[in-house]
Amino acid sequence: MATAVALLSAVPSMAQADASADLEVESYVLPLGSATPSLEELQSEGGMERLRDIARQAEPIAQLPHETVGPAASYARLAMQPSRTAPVGAAPTPMIAAPEPARTMTLDECKKGLGTTKKFYFTSRFAACSGASFVQTWLVNGRPSGTSMFNVRVVGTIAKNSRTINFKYYFTEMESQGTTEAPAMKIGTKGKMPNSWPSTVRYTRGGNMPGAKTFAELKVLRFSNETVNAKPGQGSQGTTDLIAAIYQPSITITPPPNANITGDLKGDLFFLPPRWDAD
Repeated sequence: MATAVALLSAVPSMAQADASADLEVESYVLPLGSATPSLEELQSEGGMERLRDIARQAEPIAQLPHETVGPAASYARLAMQPSRTAPVGAAPTPMIAAPEPARTMTLDECKKGLGTTKKFYFTSRFAACSGASFVQTWLVNGRPSGTSMFNVRVVGTIAKNSRTINFKYYFTEMESQGTTEAPAMKIGTKGKMPNSWPSTVRYTRGGNMPGAKTFAELKVLRFSNETVNAKPGQGSQGTTDLIAAIYQPSITITPPPNANITGDLKGDLFFLPPRWDAD
């Protein structure tokens, strides 16, 4: 995000402003790394329209990784850009010494892998991540008074000999500038499973998903996780016992009661396509 920002602790509250002021929030969900206008630029002539143009021209969030295979590949548009699965310049590993595939991924690895242009990052079929930026402009009587934003990255991993996938949600770069009510803005977090193959598959869900928390609360919490388990015997016939599914992290934004919100009230991150099999 190119915008210069200040720490949340330095942000004035709307409570300090005229209580009769008309408060609005314009909310947008953008790919990570989207360059948005600064508050000063938003306050200049045509600044808000430039932000709206960026949002209109942004590539759709609802995509699947380029490498998605099987029935899940037909569920949504595939990303045009392949997901890099090895560091640039890495020497090929001899087959006789092939290492175990990666089954863990840190936030730093996810950040570095996604950078500011990629929608997905894989270190193996057992470790992947995706993310998006959530950007809000706060307006008093139609004039921009402040901005806020946060990034969400979701890392999916599965341990060896396990049928439980762990999806870890990271809320980072939670920043505000100018005069906002961002600390009181509620952010809802949910992992959706919109489709499975076969459709009869039942999952066991666990973890510590936060539900709806305020911006200030999530800034302290920073991360949460959800686990999804598919018991064996529910997949395709034969020895593979294959299950394919769609997992989509979903974020909703609810402003304080004194504010009206427009734009993207909900943001569904890029799809992740989990698979379970007999191996």
